[in-house]
Amino acid sequence: MKYRSRAKIETDFWLHEVRFIPYFVPEKLKKLLIIFEHFYRIGKINKQRITIIATYLKQKFGIDYRIIDENQIVFLPRSSDALVKYFAKYPNLMSIIGDRHSGKTITAWKIALDILNRKKAARLYVYGDVDALGYALINENLIDQKRIVVKEDYTLPPLDGKPKIILYNELSEALMGKRALSIENIELNLQALRSRHLNAWIIYNVVRHGSLESVLRETTNIFLFKWMSGTILKNAMNIVPLGWKELLKITMHFNQNEALAIVPVVGKGTTFFIHETNPPPWLLHAHSVAKKNQRLLMVKSEQERRIMKRIAELKMDQERQWTNEEIRLILKKEFGVDYSVRTIQNKWRKYRKIMEIE
Repeated sequence: MKYRSRAKIETDFWLHEVRFIPYFVPEKLKKLLIIFEHFYRIGKINKQRITIIATYLKQKFGIDYRIIDENQIVFLPRSSDALVKYFAKYPNLMSIIGDRHSGKTITAWKIALDILNRKKAARLYVYGDVDALGYALINENLIDQKRIVVKEDYTLPPLDGKPKIILYNELSEALMGKRALSIENIELNLQALRSRHLNAWIIYNVVRHGSLESVLRETTNIFLFKWMSGTILKNAMNIVPLGWKELLKITMHFNQNEALAIVPVVGKGTTFFIHETNPPPWLLHAHSVAKKNQRLLMVKSEQERRIMKRIAELKMDQERQWTNEEIRLILKKEFGVDYSVRTIQNKWRKYRKIMEIE
């Protein structure tokens, strides 16, 4: 009898015993994948041959794969909507882990908005909106203002029993610290533990898997791994179950549209597939607008920002050509400031530079 190490046994458990092929794979193709995985696992197909087969399946059906060792191969079909369907079944928690510039923000917002669209009575609560995307969606009339709440602090949503989607786009250090004992940290942990009772779908957006506070990490059901560089990948590999470690390496080849989804399903086990974000053009447009507004937020005074935006509105009014003197009088009436024409011209120039307007 061939000796199997403890590591081999654990890997076999996570990648074979409890894993199932997701529902969206056609039945005939699903049976084929199971046969190829089984034959490779028992040694009837060698590594060279399974590589040829897997390459063909990728070209023919768009199914990715990762060869774990000489006994395990994991086929990874692609889907853009399966993740949301799994996530929406009941109040759930999801963590999105990935390097900066890996597309986490757009992916998290796309998922949150998809759930909001499915849950007609729900509201979306957004924390850590450093990209100002929430305000951009509101200002561009892309989302009903009554259905979104952009939070400036970390106080929890009301305990009103109504369905809610909660997006933590960027968690503060106090909330992620391993020894954080702030009121906000304790409430965040309690919220995670009681998500089902609170009727909440929660999304955490983090860079380092290890930075996510242990209670939040351990109560998360669904994991989504975006592109990760060396040190970020190593950090994630040190935390996940042994069977997932080698599988995570596939993220090194991902683009911003791709993510490795690991989804447990009650009564079935755990499924693995590649989630494609496929953001709609209007969301990308809002994100580009938000980036420009983010530059404007670097202006220290809120009053100055408002005045600069008002000057820009008047200057860019196509129906009425406002003179600097008229703008001066409007600003005096609306803001109580008495700017000179030169000051108005300077602020208009500064606004164009910030917003990259020719």
